[in-house]
Amino acid sequence: MGSGTKTVRFYALSTCPVCKKVKLYLDGHAVSYAYVEVDRLEGGEQWLASQEVRKHNPAGSYPTVVIEEVITGHDEEGLKRALGLA
Repeated sequence: MGSGTKTVRFYALSTCPVCKKVKLYLDGHAVSYAYVEVDRLEGGEQWLASQEVRKHNPAGSYPTVVIEEVITGHDEEGLKRALGLA
């Protein structure tokens, strides 16, 4: 079961343990997503990515998963609802 036609963008930090949990969860449910490790981007790209995160999540916290709606943190119920997973 995947995310169907929904666009999923996952903003993470390479050192974030909660980000790793969310990545395992999405991978375990065969969800297709664009994965961005913001801390591994170069200066200008990193700034743009952090601005994109703040647009969806004003707190600027990680992980931030955008699934045609914003999910922050390790919110499995929110992810299930947004992705239409059982």
